Amino acid sequence: MAIDSFECRIITGGFNHCDSSWNKTSDELDQCFKIYHPVSGNATIYLEDTQFQVKEGNIYFISGFNIKSQQCTSLMDIYWLHFIPASLYLRHLLLKAGPIHVWNINEFPFLNNFDQCIESVFKNENFTSSRIAAIPYSFEEATLHSYIFNFVADILKRFPDTGASNSKEIAKLEPAIEFMNSEFKSNPFLEIIASKASLAPNYFHRLFKKNFGLTPFNYMLRLRMEIAIRLLTTTSKSVKEVAFDAGYESEFYFYRQFKKHYKYSPGKLKKMRPF
Repeated sequence: MAIDSFECRIITGGFNHCDSSWNKTSDELDQCFKIYHPVSGNATIYLEDTQFQVKEGNIYFISGFNIKSQQCTSLMDIYWLHFIPASLYLRHLLLKAGPIHVWNINEFPFLNNFDQCIESVFKNENFTSSRIAAIPYSFEEATLHSYIFNFVADILKRFPDTGASNSKEIAKLEPAIEFMNSEFKSNPFLEIIASKASLAPNYFHRLFKKNFGLTPFNYMLRLRMEIAIRLLTTTSKSVKEVAFDAGYESEFYFYRQFKKHYKYSPGKLKKMRPF
């Protein structure tokens, strides 16, 4: 089965001097994939049944969906990038491939340029990964995407998809997924979504949740929340503007939905910039 798109939506990134203020338990803000390049010091990431050290000399590809908590007991300087694949099927493959992948920095000689691109992109006030504004892509942004593809390609090489029956089920869902990806802001009814795949609503709902671990409604909600997170943490847009760009006509309803989903109010997150 072919992946419909290798496009990735960069949520945010940057460079941090981490100390104990980095310590936290996981929450909805961690529901993305992360690339960490520590250049000094170390920290600990805790998963369901294990833990691992993030330390200089390596680069890490981490599924934030599996993180339980993180702890920095000393000091750590780190370049980092958070992103989500546009393709739901690619998300599915990366989740199946495991929670963490580690490479020695010598395996990726472009890392110095990777760090420079992160500094350039996330110091630029015009950055908005949702591309709602008609801002041209920069060389640095395009380069970051190419680096993400390098890591993804290596992971897919290590963990090729062999689930033929599962792939057939996902192929049935493709027309409906494409419809949701283009119409999620209008929150279409389940019956309409299922009809795009010529499936009964209940069967479509069951098949979708079985393969992707969330309901169609929660998938579309996640897409809207991802837009909101990107805009709140990378632009100067007001909460009202962010609500509109994420497909909400009511700022108050957006506020309730966002706080329910992330446990933070949009305004608090905008001030915290907690990544």
